[in-house]
Amino acid sequence: MTHIAIIGAGGMAGYHIKGFLKAGASIDAICDVEIKKAQAVAQEYGIEKVYSSLEEMLEKETQLNSVSIILPNFLHCSTAIKCLNHGLNVYCEKPPALNAEEMKRMKEASEKNNCLLVFDFNNRVRPESIALKKYFDDGTMGKVNSAEAVWARRSGIPGIGGWFTNKEKSGGGPVIDLLHMIDLALYFMNYPTPSFVMASTFDDFMGNPDFKGPWGIPDNAQGICNVESSCHAFVKFSNGSCLYIHNSWAEMIERE
Repeated sequence: MTHIAIIGAGGMAGYHIKGFLKAGASIDAICDVEIKKAQAVAQEYGIEKVYSSLEEMLEKETQLNSVSIILPNFLHCSTAIKCLNHGLNVYCEKPPALNAEEMKRMKEASEKNNCLLVFDFNNRVRPESIALKKYFDDGTMGKVNSAEAVWARRSGIPGIGGWFTNKEKSGGGPVIDLLHMIDLALYFMNYPTPSFVMASTFDDFMGNPDFKGPWGIPDNAQGICNVESSCHAFVKFSNGSCLYIHNSWAEMIERE
């Protein structure tokens, strides 16, 4: 049986928990430095063990074989590697890491410890995505010459001055946050090798409260806003195919 611990009791925790329970897994523990948040989620879903220390949880919950990491981006790499080195399979929220170097370290830890490392690109398992992937792979859809990866919001900044808008902690703005469509496009195209990228990012509306999203994420007046608010890019691949990318949190466009 899969014995899972949840690491992080934020807004996405419930989605992970419901999915794991539906799949028949046992959720044995939850951990968050804000213990009251962890206790609230534990009470809602009947999770027996609650911790504020990851190290303590890993030491005591010896039956665990998997963890689900639902933390801010800057904590993904260090937390995943710690769990992988403990011999645990890791399911981690997107984006995988802050940058390619962190991703490389996570991959190496996964291979060294012979543990699974999976990321929450949940759009891959939508029924229509599964069907499309089959049709692409068996040739029914023919050759993929081009794709468009668009996730564009008019007003979607996830809180001003929090970790989302701090590049050191988030890794970037909508380019890294809204990457589901980029992932799907590359997945359907079987990850061709890029030849070149032509791109521009813009930050016109960062810090403007009129362009905040509806999720109720609090602002931090002393915080940092140094990520992009939108991106437009064109990628040419070595096999001749191409990909257009348009991601935005804040842009003068129609609403999502």
